[in-house]
Amino acid sequence: MKTLLAITIAALVLFLVYTQWGYLESLIEQQRLIATSKFPIVSEPAPDFSLLALDGGTGSLSDYMGQPLIIDFWTTWCGACKKEFPFFEEFHTTYGDRVGFLSICSGNSPQKAAELVREYSLTFPVLYDEGKVVARTYQPREETVKREITAFPFTVFIDSEGIVIYAKAAIFTTFEDLLDLVRRLDFPID
Repeated sequence: MKTLLAITIAALVLFLVYTQWGYLESLIEQQRLIATSKFPIVSEPAPDFSLLALDGGTGSLSDYMGQPLIIDFWTTWCGACKKEFPFFEEFHTTYGDRVGFLSICSGNSPQKAAELVREYSLTFPVLYDEGKVVARTYQPREETVKREITAFPFTVFIDSEGIVIYAKAAIFTTFEDLLDLVRRLDFPID
C-alpha cells in the first residue's frame, strides 16, 4: 500500500513538472522572463514619478510613454553601479532614439551624483531620488523579507504600454549582456 502511494505521488509530481515545463516552453522569451520573475512589480503598470533632474528641471515616467524604457537605479556609494555606466552610456548613444534610457540616483546628495555624472561623462538623463522613495516603489518589499532592503544597482525594463516586463537587481558585466537581455525582451534595437 505504501509503495502504491509513493508511486502515485511520484507520478503526480512528474506530471506537474511536465505540464509546467510544457507551459514555460510554449511561451515566447518575453513571456518566459515575466513568468519566472521574482520581483512583485513585474507585469504591473510602472509607478509614475516626477523627480528633479541633475541638469535642472524635472523628469518623469510619463516623458517616456509610448516607447520602451530602461531605468537604472543606482547610488553614489555603489562601486558596482559605476561599472555599468559605460554600458548604459553606449546603449543610450547607440539606441536612445528607439529605446528610452533613464537613470535614477538615490545617493547621499545630488551634488555627489552630479560629480559622478561629470566624472563619467554621462549624457543620459539622471534624476535624483531623495530618500529612495521611487526606488522603493519599483523594488517593493516581498512578504518573506523581514527588513526593508533596497538593492543597487537595480534595472527595470518597461514596455511601450507602461508595463514592467523585467527587473534585475544585479550588475551587467558586459555591454553584450545588456544587449542580449534587451533583444530577449523584444525591445526594438535590431
